[in-house]
Amino acid sequence: EREADEAEHRRQEHAIRQQISNISHDLRTPLTAVCGYLELLEREDKSEAVERYLACIGERAEAMRRLTEELFCYSVVLSPETAPELVRGDLRAALESSLAGAFPALSERGISPVVELPEEPVFCLMSEPAVSRVFGNLLSNAIKYSGGDLRVSLGDNAVVLFENSAPGLDEVQVRKLFDRFYTVEAARSSTGLGLAIAKTLMEQMRGSISAELTDGVLRLRVSFERLT
Repeated sequence: EREADEAEHRRQEHAIRQQISNISHDLRTPLTAVCGYLELLEREDKSEAVERYLACIGERAEAMRRLTEELFCYSVVLSPETAPELVRGDLRAALESSLAGAFPALSERGISPVVELPEEPVFCLMSEPAVSRVFGNLLSNAIKYSGGDLRVSLGDNAVVLFENSAPGLDEVQVRKLFDRFYTVEAARSSTGLGLAIAKTLMEQMRGSISAELTDGVLRLRVSFERLT
């Protein structure tokens, strides 16, 4: 019975992955056309009202594009054929690169992150593209939920901590953060897949990720397999 249940679970997971992939593909084609026509309209003479409307449409189309890409990314991450290739890599350098890439978005939100990194490289088992995706999703999460602060630290034990005040979250919501398609009300523009993708990638890299809320501070702990 257990084997039958596991087989059914695998079948359902495969069906879900296929549906997500199909939906993302079906959305990308018309969305690309919409964005293309918007670019053409921008070159035409327009009244002030039309320019305002086009700006609103452009913002919504860009949000839709991001959501579609997140759906597509999730379907790719779940595919057994696309499991990341693991190598010995410098976690410190990867974290620095991700922080630098997120700096404009953090600044726009008025967040000046406090960063604590060791002086020496921290080597671990990793895939650089997967690590970049994990850190990018965690930083995006901080931008959505932070009360205006962010602390990022890396220890010699290859554990990365992302900490920020999260006044809009409670313990029940935090326990669901890694659930597929779960979103809190403050993040209506999200598919709820960002942290689910991060968790899947960490498991594929033989690591782990967890979240806890203490005195209004959200702490995301990301642990990698340390190498010498």
